Amino acid sequence: MKAIALDLDGTVLNNSGEFPDSLADTLQEVHDKGIKIIIATGRSLQMIHEKVPHSVPVDGYVAASGMTVHHGDTLLSHTAFSKDQVEFVLSQVREHKIYYEMTTGRHGGPYTFKEDRDYSVDDLTQTPDATVLEYENIGTARTLNSTEQWIDEDGIDRADIIKFYFFSNDKEKLERWFTLLNEKFTSDAGYQIYRTSNHNSEIMVYGTDKGTGLMTLVDTMNISIDDVHAFGDSMNDIPMFKAAGKSTAMQNAKEDVKAIADDVTEFSCDEDGLEHYLRKNYL
Repeated sequence: MKAIALDLDGTVLNNSGEFPDSLADTLQEVHDKGIKIIIATGRSLQMIHEKVPHSVPVDGYVAASGMTVHHGDTLLSHTAFSKDQVEFVLSQVREHKIYYEMTTGRHGGPYTFKEDRDYSVDDLTQTPDATVLEYENIGTARTLNSTEQWIDEDGIDRADIIKFYFFSNDKEKLERWFTLLNEKFTSDAGYQIYRTSNHNSEIMVYGTDKGTGLMTLVDTMNISIDDVHAFGDSMNDIPMFKAAGKSTAMQNAKEDVKAIADDVTEFSCDEDGLEHYLRKNYL
């Protein structure tokens, strides 16, 4: 393999959202053997830089599940919602009072309009269901204490929104919302729906995903997609698994992700599963 494509949450990062200290050294050793390192995640480029240490030799990024693709510092592609799509999303979240975050291509995020703060805070401060993941609790605390996330209606370029993320501490409320997403946010309307836990869901532009982003990137890097080894754990990794020459699901991955993977790590993301796998198979 000439490149590895790594998801972040649940793959590189543990369930507390932490980057293992020793993994940076392991990735450097892999890179020293001539293998390119690609980060392919649902996070924006800004959020990637907040999580991945600067010492990690990353050659390219597939960010926001393929909505932006970067070769080093060079932006290769950028896919955003139309203004009509954005207005429809906002009309629905406000009708159903669902907490949301917007990610932009140029300035990252997350952003939420101040107009929607009251009902959002009511939901975020209720007692979390037992199935809420630790990194989701961390995200909730960040949101409640943020002075940058809550913005005025004119504080964002609506033509630059590349992703909407939804969350609720109430599992049943999120289930109802996910059902509505599948009914109203169809591929015919230009939406792609993903879900990474029982308490969240997200939408991007249909036809653009980690798979298409990865192919755009490796073409620029002059690497065959067949020479890319993809690692992931969740629904939004499936297009990347289908595109890459080899795919490995984390031990903690969803069962439908494991089902299409070529193999599965012996250990979970909380047990340094990625590092164990890389050391056994690449070093």
